[in-house]
Amino acid sequence: AALDTAVLYAFGVPLPLLWGLLAFLTNYIPNIGFVIGLAPPAVLGLLDGGLGTMIWIIVAYSLINFVLQSLVQPKFLGDAVGLSFTMVSIALIAWAWVLGPLGAILAIPLSTLARALLLDLDPSKRWLNGLLSSAVEKPEVMRPHPTEQTTRESEGTRESEPPPGEKPERGPPDES
Repeated sequence: AALDTAVLYAFGVPLPLLWGLLAFLTNYIPNIGFVIGLAPPAVLGLLDGGLGTMIWIIVAYSLINFVLQSLVQPKFLGDAVGLSFTMVSIALIAWAWVLGPLGAILAIPLSTLARALLLDLDPSKRWLNGLLSSAVEKPEVMRPHPTEQTTRESEGTRESEPPPGEKPERGPPDES
């Protein structure tokens, strides 16, 4: 909405703050909200500056809307809920196809619920998180605790000797 307001200021459309507020509020309405928010400034652009101004306002609004809602918003939303950009886009398309406009609104919550129920509860399916998640999980590396390492060094144990409390490996049995 702030970018839309800046465009309206640049083209000299009357009351740009009002139309920016309208754009902000109507962008929450799926599918038609963008058109509702665009119509009054475009008509004012036509009346105040002519056909060229109206076309430039429509192009600027459309470009801003496309970039923010199709490229930027899914990335930040995906990072917030732990889904990759690709999964957010696929979820939006899939849930909108299944449930229509309501599915587009509920795509992220439904996908997060499905992930929690199908993947997060079953440890054997954790490998799928690499496909769905935007964050890369690093595997845990087993390292000795720092105090354990210093006690081994202070006791003067060699690498061939087992740590205290462990049984030594046995070689082949003696035949004596």
